Amino acid sequence: MTIQQHNTHINKSETTKIIFTPNASKQCLFLIYNSGNKGIRLSIKKSGCAGFRYVMELTKEKKNGEIELLNNNIKIFIKKETFLKINGLKIDFIQNGLNKIFKFYNTKKTEYCGCGESFVI
Repeated sequence: MTIQQHNTHINKSETTKIIFTPNASKQCLFLIYNSGNKGIRLSIKKSGCAGFRYVMELTKEKKNGEIELLNNNIKIFIKKETFLKINGLKIDFIQNGLNKIFKFYNTKKTEYCGCGESFVI
């Protein structure tokens, strides 16, 4: 699934891909519709011993400086500078017994910490 651009300032020659597995798409839509939100905000924050961690939160609106992407009826709001760091990201949702987690796979990641919670781009 490729995300389509909507009213962005990203160079048209850039490939705009964030990939959701079917499980991740299903879980995102479930969370959005059951919370009354409009989409998700995807960002990275400085954290952990390696440098960054992913943050995904439900949101009702786009903030100034964000681009809006659409994938499988999921609106994704993301800052352009963040998008440039995580373009090509694959998001999965894994359920193992009672444990449920979104898992992020980034081809631009160069290192990650021993616990796997933070990474370097």
